[in-house]
Amino acid sequence: MAEEYSVFLDDEKSVEEVAERLKGLLGLRSVADASSRDDEVGLRGADGALEFLVHRNWHVLVDPEPGEVQAIDAYPVQVDVWYGGDEAVQEREARLVFEKLAGAGEAMLLVRDVTDLVAAYLPGVGTHNFADGVTMDEPDLEQWRDWVIGVG
Repeated sequence: MAEEYSVFLDDEKSVEEVAERLKGLLGLRSVADASSRDDEVGLRGADGALEFLVHRNWHVLVDPEPGEVQAIDAYPVQVDVWYGGDEAVQEREARLVFEKLAGAGEAMLLVRDVTDLVAAYLPGVGTHNFADGVTMDEPDLEQWRDWVIGVG
């Protein structure tokens, strides 16, 4: 099974507004009936192999217990990125999307399988690539604290 990559964005706009911005920025088109939920928008690249699902970050812990803080908690929008086929191509495509979105100037995280941090972008600071195995969970907090918004 291919890995799943997600970009978590610091964006308070509606899912629909974020999807429209992504369409313009990345040259995507809407996918009819990509989801049965009203709060999700499906998008697809021109070649049809690159797919996106834009939705609210379902993984947020609003009031985490001690030891449960996650790097993604302050990022309200999640964009899942899939590319059919080879996993190396999947990762490359997800990174390209991340880099293009970083150019738009929003704080964001690139996460693999909603577990491992791959990269972070902070406006005015730049991009940081994490070592393999750094999770988005509190035990790895010291490795990501300076690259994640909303962490005191």
